[in-house]
Amino acid sequence: MDRRATEVLINLIRTDSLVITALTRRFRRHGLSLSGFNVLVILRQASDGVNPHEIADRLLVTRAAVTAILDALEAKGLVRRDRSGADGRMSLIAITAAGKKLLDGLLPEHFAAERAMASVLGANEKELLISLLGRLQLHLAAQDDAVTIAE
Repeated sequence: MDRRATEVLINLIRTDSLVITALTRRFRRHGLSLSGFNVLVILRQASDGVNPHEIADRLLVTRAAVTAILDALEAKGLVRRDRSGADGRMSLIAITAAGKKLLDGLLPEHFAAERAMASVLGANEKELLISLLGRLQLHLAAQDDAVTIAE
């Protein structure tokens, strides 16, 4: 048994849980889920709209999950589904003026909260943590790819 490996994973899981809980609580006050917020951010950066499968790929969720997220956002008037000019069978998802307005009000609060969450770390520590997490993510992704190929 490698006690340190166990501690690393337990601390990653605990940190993830604390961050997700804080974000979920903040976004819920604005009538959003964490996924809904992420979709709005993706759409805000794409003036021509985004295909639902691209949203699924960026969120690392299924297309069915994206459909549910989009349905909820559309019901609130925060996104709209437009037909693609290139392929009328495809839809493009775009953020509405109401969605932009919501993000404009929410993002300053969100960025301030992010800074507060990470304020315990100095600039060099943040860079080191980013680097270490990136290495771990690459390693885990490579292991996952190897398992997928073996199956």
